[in-house]
Parts: sequence; C-alpha cells; structure tokens
Amino acid sequence: APLLCWPEVAAGENLGLPQEVETQSAIVVQSLLHPSDPLTSLSNLLRLLTMLDDTASGILDCDTGRWFDLATLRRDLVESDIEPIEDLLWTVEIEEFDSGVSIQTCGLNRCGRHELNIFLNDAEHQEVAADLIASIASLCLETPLPATDTLIEVGPGLHLKVSSAIPGDIPVLRLSSALSDGPPLDVLERLACGAAAIYRSSRSTSRHRLIAIATWDRFLAAVDSAHEQGGSCFVEVPWEDTSGQEIRREHLWMQVESVDGKTVVAKPAHEGTLVQGVPDAPSNITSDEVCSWRIHWLDEAWGPEQIEMLESSLKQHS
Repeated sequence: APLLCWPEVAAGENLGLPQEVETQSAIVVQSLLHPSDPLTSLSNLLRLLTMLDDTASGILDCDTGRWFDLATLRRDLVESDIEPIEDLLWTVEIEEFDSGVSIQTCGLNRCGRHELNIFLNDAEHQEVAADLIASIASLCLETPLPATDTLIEVGPGLHLKVSSAIPGDIPVLRLSSALSDGPPLDVLERLACGAAAIYRSSRSTSRHRLIAIATWDRFLAAVDSAHEQGGSCFVEVPWEDTSGQEIRREHLWMQVESVDGKTVVAKPAHEGTLVQGVPDAPSNITSDEVCSWRIHWLDEAWGPEQIEMLESSLKQHS
C-alpha cells in the first residue's frame, strides 16, 4: 500500500491529550489501503509504525483524525492474537446544519469504497443512525453495495435504499428510506426501541466469538456477583432451523440463570425472527457454543471488550 508518514511534535495538538504527550514527537500517517482486505492492510501498517519508533507518543491517522497511543497499539495489535475491530478503518462524523443533521463515515474511501451518509431532518435518532451506518460500513467491506436506487436488506425485515451519489471530491452514497427518498425513520425507530437487529459481517462475528471465548472464565466469575447486585447476564448463541427448504441461521440471546462448572444454564430471552422451534427449557451452554456475552448492570451493557472495567466496577460495589 502507498504510505506517507512523518514525525511531528505538533501532531497531538488540539486533541485533548496530556501536555507531556502534546510536546512529544508523534508519527503522522496517511495511506491508501488494499481494497481486497483493508483491515489487514491497516493493521500491518500500524504494527510497522508502532515498532518503528519507541520514543513516539502515538500515531495520528490523517484520514480519520483518530489518535492512537502507542501503549494501546502494542496491546491490541502487536501482542494480541485477535485482529482489531473493523471500525479501526473509519470514523462516523455527525454535523448539524440548519436543514438537519448529516451522519457520514470518514475513511471508507481509502478502502476503495464509497463513504456512506444518512441525512436526518432533526437530531432525534442521530445516535442510532450513527450505529446503523457503522454496521453497514462493516458489511460493505465484505459485500459491496449495489448500484444506486437499489434496495438493500440490512437486517431481518429492515430495508434501505441506496440513493444517488452526493456530488463532491470524495464519492459518497446516501442511504434513505425504502419507502421514499427521505430519512430511513422506519428502520431507525425499530432499532431505537430494540425491535430489530442489524446483520453482522462474518469477520465481526468471528472476532466477537474469539474474545468471548478468551474471557469466558472471567465472565463466569462475574455472573454471581452481577446477579447479587441486581444485574442480568446473557449469552449469544447461534441456532439453525433445518425444517424448511433453506437452512436458516440466527443468533439469539439467552438469559443466564446460573453457573454450572464451566457452563451456564440459560433460556431464550426472546423469540427468533428467522429460526423457529427454539426450546423454551433452560439448557447448558459451553464456551464453544457462544458468539458473545453481555452483563446488564447499572443501566449499562458490558461485553467481552469491557471485561476489565466490569470487574473493577463490580469489585467497587461489592
């Protein structure tokens, strides 16, 4: 991949970093990534720069404006066997105008993809729209978006329209309602109330599963403490329905009732959208069967990537 990088003392200015970091040299990087696998391309690039200069305070990604401190990069890229999350490749920017709110990705262009945009008439669903557009960005790395004025399915029963490209120096595709050229309020409202879910990329699913398995013992240790303090614990399990002509697969959340050795006893927390016939009775779930886990406690959802913060918080409140 073509690469431009240079050391700069002022790279950390105006980013809200500590004074000692702002006055320390950092590496500034800009690149085009290999379109067939931009995540591996960027990961390898950041690993190279992380090991290039031990005295640098961090790396500034010119394309997204994102700051990476070297300690985090060493932990997540150099020392970890699990690949980084896909949104390392982009950020989602929210910009307010008199006519409404623009939610747009920044960074997909260097991956050989169009940037994505959703325009809302007001700010009511802007956070949900930001999560939605990030999920679609992840999906379009595996399956490129179709031609404009085409409907796409982003989740069971959830459809958007790929509208015409927005004029400008960088290619941008606007995502609108399948019913009109306006904002996809029907989809956003269903997502906001928890009545729908977005498809995950296979890469994201695989990564979540690896982290869930790696933190399984720590999750089991946290379950009893979370239950004692009024929390609810869940595991995400894949199910298959082979009764029809086409095999249907779906990930369902199951609520944990108790811990039994290295397994949890759990029952379905909701009905399936695609898969039918899931048993209602509690069953034993092992680490090999899960895709992820969650602990809902203190009005927050804690997952495998927040395990250290969860353990610390549970200990403080015990």
